[in-house]
Amino acid sequence: MSEAKDKKMTYEDAMAELRQTVAKLSEGKATLDESLKLYERGIELVNICETKLNEVTARIEAVNKANGTTDPLNISESGV
Repeated sequence: MSEAKDKKMTYEDAMAELRQTVAKLSEGKATLDESLKLYERGIELVNICETKLNEVTARIEAVNKANGTTDPLNISESGV
């Protein structure tokens, strides 16, 4: 898959493809070259997922900071 498509990939899509990739590797039917390509793709997918999670974490922290809270579920802290 191209880098441009990978950047547009959702977390859920990356996880689904990662699960499929792991399943193919786990079957043990792939050749050595195919296994290496699957492994490399798996690493790419893990990195995509990690990036997406880091982006979401940063957004949550920004929202919390903007609202003056570190714990949005702590109602007394936010004054709601």
